[in-house]
Amino acid sequence: MSYLNKYLRMVFKTDDDRSVSLRVSVPRDDLDAAQVKAVMDLIVAKDVIFSTVGNLVAVDSAYIVQTETTELDVSA
Repeated sequence: MSYLNKYLRMVFKTDDDRSVSLRVSVPRDDLDAAQVKAVMDLIVAKDVIFSTVGNLVAVDSAYIVQTETTELDVSA
């Protein structure tokens, strides 16, 4: 049996020139880059995320990540 997992990873730059990632576990299937960028810009503008490595100051990148897990029957 196989399982497909999918998540959205949003990466931001901080004022200490470090990276902070946010992960959305169940993103909509119809997301596009413009929608994700708009939300990321809003997160930066509203300063709604606390990070121990600095304040979020810029959008860096975003990814839709898919992993497939196949269960192996080893009970025999």
